[in-house]
Amino acid sequence: MSSAQITTSMDEGGISLARRGAGILFRILVGLAVACVYLFLYAPPIVTALFSFNSSSIQTLPFGHATFRWYRALLNDPEMQAAIYFSLKVALTAVGIAGVFGVGFALLIHRVRFPGRNVFQALLASPLVTPGMVLGISLLVVFHTASVAPGFLTIVVGHASFVTPLVTFIVLQRLRTSDPTLEQASMDSGAGPLRTFWHVTLPGIRVPLIAACLLGFTLSMDEITVTFFLAGIQGTLPVYVWGLLRFGFTPEVNAAFTIIGGGSLLLIAIATALLVGAGMRPGRRRAHRRSQAVSA
Repeated sequence: MSSAQITTSMDEGGISLARRGAGILFRILVGLAVACVYLFLYAPPIVTALFSFNSSSIQTLPFGHATFRWYRALLNDPEMQAAIYFSLKVALTAVGIAGVFGVGFALLIHRVRFPGRNVFQALLASPLVTPGMVLGISLLVVFHTASVAPGFLTIVVGHASFVTPLVTFIVLQRLRTSDPTLEQASMDSGAGPLRTFWHVTLPGIRVPLIAACLLGFTLSMDEITVTFFLAGIQGTLPVYVWGLLRFGFTPEVNAAFTIIGGGSLLLIAIATALLVGAGMRPGRRRAHRRSQAVSA
């Protein structure tokens, strides 16, 4: 090999090594940027959770010994128990209503071709993307005009207004990827629309529906802006915690935020796992059918 060829080979090797180093450096910088974003988002909740186990009533370093004192104090508070019970009642009722109407709207959009269907979908999604203050004030004006007193009913309607679109579009996505021949086979076998829905359609959308309801339950339990405008005498858990902040910060607030945040993250993780699993099943079924066809 001539000296010119050796020089060229060394130059190409140096360029390749430089590109590889630049790629590694770029990935490191991207990783650091992503880590900084997650640190910015999750550092405050983590610090709040740590202080909720601190025995000292002063929210400064150094930490005292670990304790569940603030959780016991929070859960032994009768007003706190009433707020938790009221929040659960509101969330379960709103999610139940949203589940029924969400499935109905999803089936309507998926199966019925009518003029203005895209406009209908946009209007249906608007409560989900509308700022909470705008939605809360708008609903308050409507209820005030209709002479409906703020309370349980108004909060449930307010929560159902933004949970229903969430359920609708998650179920709609599942319907768009489902196999229509299953329902057609059920109808050809003599089953009516209701039996086909109960035995074929509903089992097919069951997992996405459960995941959507879990996400909707999380949104309802965490919602404070809409609830603030629509609540009457009895407030939900976030409204109650916000009331505690008005009268001075106490370690019980750390415990309350930890309970709310931890429960929300757990439900979101379960819902995400269900949606990911439901999304992988159609691919597995298609792969299984292909393998059966090849073996045949």
